[in-house]
Amino acid sequence: MDQVVDKVEKLIDNSLRNKAIELVDIIYKRVSGSMTLRLLVDKVGGITLDECASLNEEIGDMLEREDAAFEKYTLEVSSPGLDRPLKTSRDFERIMGKEIHVHTYSPINDKKDCEGAVKFVDGQKVIVGDTEIPLDKISKAKLKIEI
Repeated sequence: MDQVVDKVEKLIDNSLRNKAIELVDIIYKRVSGSMTLRLLVDKVGGITLDECASLNEEIGDMLEREDAAFEKYTLEVSSPGLDRPLKTSRDFERIMGKEIHVHTYSPINDKKDCEGAVKFVDGQKVIVGDTEIPLDKISKAKLKIEI
């Protein structure tokens, strides 16, 4: 499965970059007995449903020409949504100053959960509130959505 993800990422990278669209994640997994290739994309200001539909068609054609998948699949191109997982340094930079919830693999300052505003990010760590958290210790992180 990783081979498919790598191949798809290489095939679509230039096309997305030329459109100033970020590939947030690629998920290739079996759903209800068949394979689903889900591409989560975003851009500054957000991505529209029409843009996702257009990308779905364009990327579908590109993948068909290149025969990128190893078995029949369903392609889905969508926005990661407000509750998207925060994984990379870039994800945290994008939401600098906003409140997030972080769950770590092991306790940091005797806690596995931390909430607060993102104050600092570099390639190795993020500071949430008063807590410094190495990026490789983060199990899950999401933006806190206020209703």
